[in-house]
Amino acid sequence: MYKLNLQNIDAIIFDMDGTMVDNGSYHKKAWAKFCKIHGIEYSKKIYEDKISSRKNNQILSNLFEKDLTENQIIESSAEKEIIYRKLYEKEIREISGLTDFINKLKEKNLKMAIATTSPKPNRRLVLKALGLESAFDLIIGSEHVVHGKPNPEIYLQTARELNVNPAKCLVFEDSPVGVEAAKNAGMRVVGILTTYTKIDLQAAEICMEDFSQLEIA
Repeated sequence: MYKLNLQNIDAIIFDMDGTMVDNGSYHKKAWAKFCKIHGIEYSKKIYEDKISSRKNNQILSNLFEKDLTENQIIESSAEKEIIYRKLYEKEIREISGLTDFINKLKEKNLKMAIATTSPKPNRRLVLKALGLESAFDLIIGSEHVVHGKPNPEIYLQTARELNVNPAKCLVFEDSPVGVEAAKNAGMRVVGILTTYTKIDLQAAEICMEDFSQLEIA
């Protein structure tokens, strides 16, 4: 059990994919299927180097190895996300302890937000399945920012819209680039070990398997 000290913390920010739900394998399957359809090489290393935690426009340019038009990005993104939602919609489960943890945070009157590169239809699918559609003060998605993680833009914008100091934000993340983005924004970070190891997320303040391992000090 980890004791979480929330002194000097005004806001809690959650990444979504891999942090609130363990859906990484479904995204991998969707990208693998997308790549197969388009004759693109796919491997674990390609996923980590070109796909993980990035915005779809970045991912698609990486995969096709060229700049794409806006219409090509929109169409290809929609194609991949449809594949993903069909694979995942009946399998959605929260990371253990998430809802209980969120309820405890509400008792502390802390601001809560989601900052994710996941597009709106995917966010809607997950939050509805978890019954958390109204749990957050703010949701920032890929359509709200220019740069993907590890650029800190998404976390800095979240802090700005919550009207809190970035140094007083605590972020939950599951990927190295996500942890890096939050650290680059000057925020404290807790790592969730759904996809990566403690060594991968060593820049995080602490790492844990799920939210049931957290106790608020």
